[in-house]
Amino acid sequence: MSVARETLRALYGTWRIAHRDARGVGYFTFTVDGFWRSFLAAILVFPAFALLRWHDLDTVPADFPTLRYLLVETISFVVKWVAFPLVMYHVADMLERRQRYIPFIVVYNWASVLQMAVYLLALLLGAAFPGLGAGGFALLAVIAMMVYGGYITMLTLSVPVFTAVAIVLLDFLLSLTITVIGVRLAMHPIF
Repeated sequence: MSVARETLRALYGTWRIAHRDARGVGYFTFTVDGFWRSFLAAILVFPAFALLRWHDLDTVPADFPTLRYLLVETISFVVKWVAFPLVMYHVADMLERRQRYIPFIVVYNWASVLQMAVYLLALLLGAAFPGLGAGGFALLAVIAMMVYGGYITMLTLSVPVFTAVAIVLLDFLLSLTITVIGVRLAMHPIF
């Protein structure tokens, strides 16, 4: 199967899973090669990520270190894509779900494309309806995507809901920590 076909199948699978269709997992390639190819999702997500970071710069002062901020955010993006799978390798082992690790990461990675689309939609709705509060749309998007991540976790790792919630919160807190460290580095360089 070509990479393009595998990508389209995986994206369709994420769409099916978002509609609570557990058969959506049948559209993914759960091999070691499929695991590594699932990181191609980062390439699909990066332009939208860059757009969101650029959007963050709308309200910064003139002396803001824009170039350093964008560089640090790009490095943080890569670190996030590596950190969570590394942490989950050990979590899956602790949960005695090592055999389900590859399916979990494959689906979780490809699902990030759909998640980013939802975040962009929230940004657009916030811009189109500023009276409703852009933050409200963003909060709804974050909650919806956490629920979606929890469903993926339960489906692929075959864990109870509380364990799935803990894993999604772990991902969120890890991402938040990396983001905070990145922003601090951008604002207060160590060199």
